[in-house]
Amino acid sequence: MRLIKGTICALLGVLCLFSGCGKEESSSQPATKPTATAEPTTAPVTTAPATKPSTDDSRQEQRRYNYLAIKQKSDVIYSKLGDIISENNYQGAVYLKIGNDLEFSHSSGSSDEVQRKKNSLHTCFYTGSLTKHLTAAAVLKLNEEKKLSIDDKLGKYFKDCTCGKDVTVKNLLTMTSGIPSYTEVSKDPNPLLTLTDDLDKKIDKKNSEKKNKSIILSWILSQKSKGKPGKTYAYSDSNYFLLGEIIEKASGTSYSSYIDENILKPLGMNSSGFRAPNSLATGYDDNSKQDVKLTYAGVGYAALGFISNISDTIRYVEGLFDERFINSDSLLKMHTAYKNGYGYGVQINGDRISISSRIGAYSATVTYSTDESELYAAYSNYASSDSETLNTLFKDYLKEFCF
Repeated sequence: MRLIKGTICALLGVLCLFSGCGKEESSSQPATKPTATAEPTTAPVTTAPATKPSTDDSRQEQRRYNYLAIKQKSDVIYSKLGDIISENNYQGAVYLKIGNDLEFSHSSGSSDEVQRKKNSLHTCFYTGSLTKHLTAAAVLKLNEEKKLSIDDKLGKYFKDCTCGKDVTVKNLLTMTSGIPSYTEVSKDPNPLLTLTDDLDKKIDKKNSEKKNKSIILSWILSQKSKGKPGKTYAYSDSNYFLLGEIIEKASGTSYSSYIDENILKPLGMNSSGFRAPNSLATGYDDNSKQDVKLTYAGVGYAALGFISNISDTIRYVEGLFDERFINSDSLLKMHTAYKNGYGYGVQINGDRISISSRIGAYSATVTYSTDESELYAAYSNYASSDSETLNTLFKDYLKEFCF
């Protein structure tokens, strides 16, 4: 796979030799990494970003970078990216890699203000919907192993499901099942992703993981599909909660164990998982005293429950393209846009793949290009910081280095 890509890139390089474009320049020295910095611990500022991001991204994004220009002005770029972070008071951990000659990392803010621990590339955060990426990968791996089929109906796994005869595993993957979400966006002045009202009353921090999962699963299975499955896109966390249960039934082990044994351990993602580690950053939100029940045991599960850091996320994306846990055919399925540009656990915009979400004070955004030339990952534990907005601001600045 990499060899084919390399051959294509070489041919393009020859064609564009005299125009100074299209050729990815590799430095003789490793890409320079600026030293990660940490700002003094202060209360988060809750004002709007200093720079307003543009909103003109098309559904078919195809950014092509002038790698020679990036290499020549790398120091200026590093400085400007740092300025964007500071100007917008972004606190968390950020990583950006473009081609072979720009690798930027930055960390700021505190993971624990009481113990005076600072955020770093090794600090863990709730990653929200990145969980769906792993869940989709696990389903595709089980499909490769013929332990399930993406065409299976829900009735095969849930005998008491009201829509078991019509909804398929593929419908769950592509958000076209029509099954209502067990989460919703609150109508507060500061909207948060929360549980639906009826589930919010039943889920308790004192409950075991098993009990919380059982309450949510029973609610999902009692819901009726809205519309004909496969016809309409409707984002629903219930889809991926159900996929977690299907993974358990098809694999014969727990969802978290399957992810651990087949993805995390082979890739050396030793800090990631579904239980809060000591390195988990504390969430800081001055505007809300609401307890985020989505972080309770068993609630986020296969839709929102994954915890990771920047270092492990880099390993994950690299392992994805190296076919370390799913093959190239499965990867193509994952990166194929279906209704509303949604693939399997990812949003697809041309050749850019993105996952972005917020849980309480935590925001997480991971984007990468299908040709492996670009990777952006940002996690924050401050409600005043927005990882997706920061990505847009970075893109706006880097447009001057695009053809």
